[in-house]
Amino acid sequence: MSAQLQIDGVDVHWVPGETLLEAAHRAGLGQRIPTLCHMAGSAPEGGCRLCVVELEGRERPVAACHTPAAAGQVIRTSSPRLHELRRGLLQLWVDATPAAAAEAGSGGDERFIFNDLLAQYKVSPAKGSQPVSEPNTLHPYLRFSADRCLVCRRCVQVCADLQGQFVYGVGQRGPSTALLFGVDENFDTSPCVSCGACVEVCPTGALFDIDREGPETAAAPSVVRSVCGYCGVGCNIEVKVADGVVRQISGTPEAVVNRGHLCAKGRYAHGWQDSPERLTTPLLRVDGALTPVSWTEALAWLSRRLTEIRTTHGPDALGAMSSSRSTNEAAYLLQKLFRNVIGTNNVDCCARVCHSSTALALQMTTGTGAASASYADIERAHTIIVAGANPTEAHPVLGARIKQAVRRGARLIVIDPRSIELCGWADLHLQLKPGTNVLLFNALARVLVEAGLIDHDYLAERTEGLESLREFLLATDPAEAAGETGVPLELVRAAALAIGQAALASNGRCLFVTGLGLSELTQGTDSVITLCNLAMLTGSIGRPGGGMLPLRGQNNVQGNADMGGMPDRLTGYQRLDDQAVQARVTALWGRPVPATAGLTIPEMLDAALSGSIRGLWIQGEDIAQSDPNEQHVRTALSALELLVVQELFPSETAQLAHLVLPAAGVLEQDGTFTNGERRIQRVRRVLPPPGEAKTDWEATQAVANALGAGWNYADPAAVMDEVAQLAPALFGGVSHARLDGDGLQWPCPMPGHPGTATVHADGFVRGRGRLMALPWLPTPEKQDADYPLLLITGRVLQHYNVGTMTRRTPNSRLEDGDYLEINPQDALAEGIDDGASVQVYSRHGSAVVRARITGRVTPGLLFLSFHFPETHANALTSSRRDPGSHCPEYKVTAVRIKAVASAEVSAR
Repeated sequence: MSAQLQIDGVDVHWVPGETLLEAAHRAGLGQRIPTLCHMAGSAPEGGCRLCVVELEGRERPVAACHTPAAAGQVIRTSSPRLHELRRGLLQLWVDATPAAAAEAGSGGDERFIFNDLLAQYKVSPAKGSQPVSEPNTLHPYLRFSADRCLVCRRCVQVCADLQGQFVYGVGQRGPSTALLFGVDENFDTSPCVSCGACVEVCPTGALFDIDREGPETAAAPSVVRSVCGYCGVGCNIEVKVADGVVRQISGTPEAVVNRGHLCAKGRYAHGWQDSPERLTTPLLRVDGALTPVSWTEALAWLSRRLTEIRTTHGPDALGAMSSSRSTNEAAYLLQKLFRNVIGTNNVDCCARVCHSSTALALQMTTGTGAASASYADIERAHTIIVAGANPTEAHPVLGARIKQAVRRGARLIVIDPRSIELCGWADLHLQLKPGTNVLLFNALARVLVEAGLIDHDYLAERTEGLESLREFLLATDPAEAAGETGVPLELVRAAALAIGQAALASNGRCLFVTGLGLSELTQGTDSVITLCNLAMLTGSIGRPGGGMLPLRGQNNVQGNADMGGMPDRLTGYQRLDDQAVQARVTALWGRPVPATAGLTIPEMLDAALSGSIRGLWIQGEDIAQSDPNEQHVRTALSALELLVVQELFPSETAQLAHLVLPAAGVLEQDGTFTNGERRIQRVRRVLPPPGEAKTDWEATQAVANALGAGWNYADPAAVMDEVAQLAPALFGGVSHARLDGDGLQWPCPMPGHPGTATVHADGFVRGRGRLMALPWLPTPEKQDADYPLLLITGRVLQHYNVGTMTRRTPNSRLEDGDYLEINPQDALAEGIDDGASVQVYSRHGSAVVRARITGRVTPGLLFLSFHFPETHANALTSSRRDPGSHCPEYKVTAVRIKAVASAEVSAR
């Protein structure tokens, strides 16, 4: 029998397990088979029956969405009988649904598939006899018109299969059948996360959003593919622009990163672009007030002040913090400006205060301070271990992919002090006390070693340090670890056995997904190292479906560090004391860079207070709100002789500056971002910057030339070409010309190289993976009678970092402020009601916030987000940091709480 089947006379190779509809689509013939309820990626619904085709040898037509493909089949997608059958089915739909469903929209609009089918099969919609009801507008983005709803279940499917939220259901029967969600069709009372996927697939426009009901435009909209400017997932977006305004953002269906999916921020939170608060001209502090000046004045003033400080106090009296919200090209030029033109390695980026512990740990253990795995490994993994990360809120598209993987059979283990959403999907939840990661990971490793559930061949061939680690682990007591961490011993054993057995059964397909709950501790580096021990003991690193996958927080925090935004490493993580590297630098830049490492962000702030740092350039970071121990940060910034800030808005940090340079946003610049799986992707300009705002790379080049550098980069592509020459091991094959589509994952060492999905596949970059025996060291941040509770800070779904962008969009209606999560037991003890104001005290400061009473936190544990400046969340956190990475300890702060009387709140 033939290995092919035939569709309308075309030979089609089929894949085992495919349906006829899937085979047709893969062969480019899918458009010949009409569908209404079917969606790629979802299980066949089989409700509309429009996909019927004729199968030779069968008396009756068969549904293409359900019928398995098989060798030798002969299929016809069109015939008079099929036409009449489909026409009859559509007529039944028309007769059974509101007239508005058939009248909505016009042909050619992707939202109105049903209308197009009616036109194709010449079915006349019934005339509406009842007025169309107005949808409620309680939700800031989403709308539902019951009068247009077919109850086709596409929204039910996509919400369950893609997002994993199960918002929608279907109730009643016959002509009374209706779509159900929330209370009184209200999204706010449903589990909806505002991802908008249902709107994308609705065939009649019954589900729609404010972007799709906007005013008619004078000009036909243009569509530009770019990359989302929020978290480090790096979702590809298609931006529709008309009349100089962003009208709509959709996910790119063919993009491997997000496969068309987006979260509420990526899809809807773009209104900040048009905010009247945007900075549009340079601002120079004159007589104590920030005053508009021209770029010519700003550049002359800044070049003079930089020169004066360098001449008087030396180049190391200056420092820079490059932006993880800007492009790779901008980050590269700012560190080049300070290293090559000014002459200092005092260059750092916000990776310092988030994943620097992760990067250092991975560098020490594997040889590369970035993810070994790719997002595609989520689908390949047998078991996923999520440790110290909250993907469904901080990285929602990846969180959805993890839920999809679990629905397909992957096992999930969550290690987190809070009951995050993924705990409801997990096989096991290890709810440890904050700051005890090392103790727990050592206990898990002890059980693995003792049970013999380690990959002996992998360890012998690829790693070093096993015997020292074994000796150390066998001297530890898992029962003691269970007592300190708060995780029951039987749960520790169950998790270790589950991980070990899964790894051995699947050839290392255990994926370790990590976040800031590991990194932002005084023992952050050790936390990641001891988790790497587990990954190596199970033979997971360097194998498909396994390895380390840290989730990066900002859109280009990975790229910022890659480009040299670190005081001890050059572009491509090259050592300052490497003579071959210095020779390349000299050839490209005209002189070597200083061989002595510069200062990290915390060290630069300390140096500002001591007077050894006189001037700072801060590019796109609001450290007065985001960095720990707010009073310390503000005092340090106020002590500077020169503070330059490049920003979109008058941020908390910008208000302290001597010079503010207006910056271009993510949709207003060209260049590249690098996401958390090391994927370098093209960012394309959609709109011009407002007023006189400049892209960061242009502003940096202008300052360099005002200092006499003579730079002449024509565009960001020219900058990337230089990056490839300076760091060929990682970026030698990278150029803008090669980054169309899905971009490239580094290492990409030469032109034509396809990029690297799995690092360490042929052996560890450092030679052998390094297993390390590390004891647990309790945090100095102690609970006592005065400060009996522990506070964790972090993000929520609706906002991004310090909220600079999301607070200026309708997302603030979804979440209108920072809330303190309190366990009901602690709230009762302090007489605190849900929504009431609470005074929070730490050893470092205080803040007043609103309470959210919830079981997501255990008794004695609190959680607070930091998105709104008026909260002053980081007035509470300390300056304590990991001794190696200098990453601050945001995840453990001892506090006490007190209910605030209404009169006190009014007085404030």
